[in-house]
Amino acid sequence: MVGARQPDCNFIKYRGKVKVVKGFVAAEKLDAEVLTIGDELNRGEIVDTNSSYLAERLTELGAHVRWRSSVTDDEPDLEAALRVAAARARVVVCSGGLGPTDDDRTVDVVSRVLGVEPVIDAHHEQKMTARFNERGFAITPNNLRQVRVPAGAEVLENRRGLAPGFRVALGSAQLFFMPGVPREMKNIFQYGVTPRVAALVGDGTKTARRTWRVAGMGESHVDHALRGLLDGQTGATLHFRILYPENLVTVIVRRSDESEARRLLDTLDVEVRRRLGDHVYGIDDETLAHAVGRLLQATGATLAVAESCTGGMVGQLLTAVPGSSAYFVGGVISYSNDLKANLLGVKRETLATAGAVSKEVVIEMAEGARRVCGATWAAAISGIAGPDGGTAEKPVGTVWIAVAGPGVVETRHVYWPPVSGNDGREQVRMIGAHSALHLLYKTLTR
Repeated sequence: MVGARQPDCNFIKYRGKVKVVKGFVAAEKLDAEVLTIGDELNRGEIVDTNSSYLAERLTELGAHVRWRSSVTDDEPDLEAALRVAAARARVVVCSGGLGPTDDDRTVDVVSRVLGVEPVIDAHHEQKMTARFNERGFAITPNNLRQVRVPAGAEVLENRRGLAPGFRVALGSAQLFFMPGVPREMKNIFQYGVTPRVAALVGDGTKTARRTWRVAGMGESHVDHALRGLLDGQTGATLHFRILYPENLVTVIVRRSDESEARRLLDTLDVEVRRRLGDHVYGIDDETLAHAVGRLLQATGATLAVAESCTGGMVGQLLTAVPGSSAYFVGGVISYSNDLKANLLGVKRETLATAGAVSKEVVIEMAEGARRVCGATWAAAISGIAGPDGGTAEKPVGTVWIAVAGPGVVETRHVYWPPVSGNDGREQVRMIGAHSALHLLYKTLTR
């Protein structure tokens, strides 16, 4: 009967539905809220990635993130948001508003709410003085705003910047404050917030998490392939997220013994890979470019690229990986047909008969890049990104990719009907670049 209480069950909200996980009775969750602060967030000028990071990390720690909110730098707005959050959550994690400028008002508002004065933290003032002296800068009064905390607050060291984080109590809630700069926020959360929230959770339950990264397979197909993955497994939840143009599959396991949770994840790893095949290329933070680089390094091979419609995007993804110079030698952005012919050696006859966006041309581009750059492997890509240039035979969104190596040539045709305008153009380019890396990955693993 709907709504009836079932013994020994935990009801978990799962992709919009109530999922019953039998045999697992969860301890009462620690209600948490994530609050991000800044006018620029609410004007839509920047994407709020901090709140998603913080919510994910809090969930891993065993907290129940029930609210995520964002507020302007306006002092009455910020005070109201803090009071509401502290009234409904036991843990409130905030980022933003700790800089040196007049619109950075978090310390002032928190101090007023607590009935205390802002004070300068001596340790972070010393760090600021040393850094400014090294660079020959003078410290101005507004610089010192950045190293203040409310009197009596517990200071959380900032190892990546100057503004300290801090913790205060408001009613029955614990409030944590960090700068909005992501690298500083993440460092303070890892070393300052994580152990304190873990102590507040305090139910002895350990959380283990693994994310499988999936390319070349739509979310609905991934979901279908993994149906029933957790049947019979208690205290485990399955989650899906699109990180365009990839899909991420995450399993979170809660156990009293962390090693037991890890063993379950290892067992599930085998099953996930069996069901999804070579669409799974890595886990957790390993990108496609990381995975390709790992395979190239393992065999001492090198790679070059020849790009047309992507204009260097494949090379950018590859060189974003530290250490990529060990295997990536470079590439050619052969946007024009003349450059395809004169530099890469693509036959004029091939361009005339098959067209620049064709299987035949990308094969010759890949072989040319391999020859010109002296690489073991080469990938080539040519397409029609739009919004103009398409035909009935080759509509906008058509992309051809080739990978050439020792005795090997692989090709792939991709068609991604774009939305209108520049957003659609960028979609086609991004899909093309990631598809090229995925074809490389699949070829190198055969």
